[in-house]
Amino acid sequence: MLWRNWGHLLGILSIPLQGLLYIAISRISGETAYYNYYWIDTMIPVVTWFAYPYVSWMPILYLGFLYFAFVDRALYWRTVIIYNISIMICNAIFILFNTYVPRPEIEATDWATMLIQFVYTNDAPLNCFPSIHCLTSYLLFIMINRHLNWHMAWRAAASIWLWLIIASTVFIKQHSIIDIAGGIIVAEGVYQLVRIYMNRSAKRKQPVRSYEGHDTVGL
Repeated sequence: MLWRNWGHLLGILSIPLQGLLYIAISRISGETAYYNYYWIDTMIPVVTWFAYPYVSWMPILYLGFLYFAFVDRALYWRTVIIYNISIMICNAIFILFNTYVPRPEIEATDWATMLIQFVYTNDAPLNCFPSIHCLTSYLLFIMINRHLNWHMAWRAAASIWLWLIIASTVFIKQHSIIDIAGGIIVAEGVYQLVRIYMNRSAKRKQPVRSYEGHDTVGL
């Protein structure tokens, strides 16, 4: 009974497991990283307060998965599946075409700049395209706005914060604009593929009326 009620929460362990794989890939792919920074990125200033939404990413990711797990188990498993497929695609890209972005020198003078230095120290400027920060934030964004019947104010607040996380990746110089686009494209693409597959599977399982008037399972 305990497994039936709580066993599905183990799906959340895919987040730290994927994180360990990300770290392993970072250690073996740094020597062949390609420069991934363009003129438009040089026009974006460093805005240090974006460090706060940036570091909120991991807690929000776990809270999002936990919320789905308790509120809508089917939506939770769909999110877990999309997340893992998307991250596996990113890992393949990191291995085959790893990229890096240059980082500015930032002096720690307040909490925001100290957070940026902490990020720089603990996360190498590799595995940039696509941005996993952006991918997962956009995934939560579309799940909230397309599948949850939240009040408009709550949906707007969550959406604004998730987009602040996405924007923070370029304002603290962790990613480039193309990294954001790549993360969003991967998340949206995998979401649509999973949606199509699940819709087709549901149609195949729907009963159809036979010529004798009895219900049969559609093939």
